[in-house]
Order: sequence, then structure tokens, then C-alpha cells
Amino acid sequence: MNSIVQSLLSFDRLLGPTLVKIVYFVGAAGIVLGGAFALLTAIFSLAGGNFGAGLMQLLAVPAVCAVAFVYWRFLCELFMLAFLAYERLGEVRDALTGVQAPDPNHPQF
Repeated sequence: MNSIVQSLLSFDRLLGPTLVKIVYFVGAAGIVLGGAFALLTAIFSLAGGNFGAGLMQLLAVPAVCAVAFVYWRFLCELFMLAFLAYERLGEVRDALTGVQAPDPNHPQF
């Protein structure tokens, strides 16, 4: 328990990638629940006698949910990319700390 509190209070490791994963799964669950509600609405529309709207909704809901899911994944990957770039730049900085002075024979541009 003590290590969890220490990891939250220290800034040695970013919390962003973990938070992006949590937000991704919550959003994906929201898309699935919204799609299930829309399909239920389509079934009720068919049961109510509105066959045109019910049939169109039955066809459109899976397509819209698939597009929404891909778009949500893309947005979360963009946020993840920002955090991964930050970590990669830290690795580059750490690798360059051992570099000596520039070569005096290197031409200047």
C-alpha cells in the first residue's frame, strides 16, 4: 500500500498512459452501451409498426458504432503517442548525457 501512495506522489513515472487506457475502456463501454440502447430502440420501433425507421436503424447502428469505436481508438492513440514521445525524449536525453564536446574538425553550417 505504501508503494502505491509513493508512486502517486512521486513524478518518476507518468500516470498519463495508464489514465489513457482507463479512459479508453470506459469510452468503449459507453459506445457498446449506446449501440445496445440504439438497437433496442430499433426493435421497439419495429414492434410499434414503423418498419422503415426500424430497419434503417438496425442497419445503421452497427456501422455507426464501428466508426465511433475506430475514432475513439484513434483519439486515445494520439494521447498515448504524446506520452510515449515524452518518454522517448527522456531516453534520448539520457543517452546524450555521456556525449563530450563537439568535434572541432566538424564543419559549421
